[in-house]
Amino acid sequence: MMRKIFLGVLLVASMGILSGCLVTDNHDEYERQQFRSTEEISEISVTDSSTNYTLQVSDTEELLVEYSDSPTQSWYNIDVADGTLKIEKTQGTVGIEENSVIITLHEKEYQNIAIETSNGDITFENVLSDKYKCSVENGDITGTLNGSEADYLIVVKTENGNSNLKDNVIESSKSIEFNVENGDVDISFSE
Repeated sequence: MMRKIFLGVLLVASMGILSGCLVTDNHDEYERQQFRSTEEISEISVTDSSTNYTLQVSDTEELLVEYSDSPTQSWYNIDVADGTLKIEKTQGTVGIEENSVIITLHEKEYQNIAIETSNGDITFENVLSDKYKCSVENGDITGTLNGSEADYLIVVKTENGNSNLKDNVIESSKSIEFNVENGDVDISFSE
């Protein structure tokens, strides 16, 4: 009887260990990291997969990027060069619980914000830019943009979802281009 109980416990423990390795795709160790810069930036360029992005503003002079990363082998290349914050994921992060990137920007008007991610949401919290070009395969684009909707040339494409933004084809130096395959666009404006 004891032998059966021991074998049962051993079997359950083995399954738990193996399933943990499979679910996390060998990324079972990660920690929240921070990238900081005081360099002046005017553009943001992001290429990622399976990650939620939040862009927010603060009265600080410092750029702050908070993200999950491996303590042994970095999953991200993050750099500021020639006025552009570039974030690129170099390795998949399937199974990471806190798989989000929070970008805290100095409160000002940016020239261009471009974000491309496959599975994740993009959220704006009172950000102001001349141009927005965002694409997500499975997720939503939501939040509040500083400025007025009437000032932007707007092109929104949703394949399997809805958008509260309608195309606004005007002649303007300011533009919004959102492309969502499976998800919604829900954006408001501060003005």
